[in-house]
Amino acid sequence: MREQKNNFENLSFCVVVPMYNEEGNAEKCMNTILDFLKEVNKKAALIVVNDGSKDSTAAILARASQKNPRIILENHPENKGYGQANLTGARRAFKEGFTYCLFMDADLTQNIKYLFVFLEEMQKDTDFIKATRYAKGGGVKGVCFRRYLVSLVGNFIAKTFLRLPLTDYTNGFRAVKTNILAKIQCEERGFAYLIEEVYKASKITKSFSEVPYILTVREDNSSRSKFKYSLGIYYKYLRWLFKR
Repeated sequence: MREQKNNFENLSFCVVVPMYNEEGNAEKCMNTILDFLKEVNKKAALIVVNDGSKDSTAAILARASQKNPRIILENHPENKGYGQANLTGARRAFKEGFTYCLFMDADLTQNIKYLFVFLEEMQKDTDFIKATRYAKGGGVKGVCFRRYLVSLVGNFIAKTFLRLPLTDYTNGFRAVKTNILAKIQCEERGFAYLIEEVYKASKITKSFSEVPYILTVREDNSSRSKFKYSLGIYYKYLRWLFKR
């Protein structure tokens, strides 16, 4: 019991948010997450990865990080893709000594209220925590049918091959222990990174859990960084699903 208590007391985490051309949404995103961090009595920070933005995102993030010590900024001189932005954030989190990385999208389609549920799962010392749209209490709201269908089929394929206690493999809303992420080497630049990460982490991960949530859509068209869903993404998913 004493060891569990000490683990709980030493729990720390960072929220990692990749951004690409998010000048219209960057400040709102950061302020929303920082408001959450104020309510948490833990070592916590926001790591923002500017992935080679061509608009004023980098300047907005630089000003914010200078004003707020809880913002840690990483910059890619050129766009390296979603996977590499996640990897950069994870490496910085491990370097800073955080227990968990909690990954979110910059468009706030993942409601901040779910972060409290993630925190509850972290306190249970779970290795890998995934948000899910496909378990009881989860779902989508306002998402176009084509996007939903591609995701649904992709997750069905992943469940068939990986057979892990997860229902939403392609979801980027997740929390993972930084020491696990530090032990795996990922190479995918795009969204197939999520499948590669689960596949490789499953070799060393002892525990999984899920947080049901409702995925919404972006409120405006301020970003040019929306994920383009297509049948071609299945090929990259299968590359990792067939590995043993």
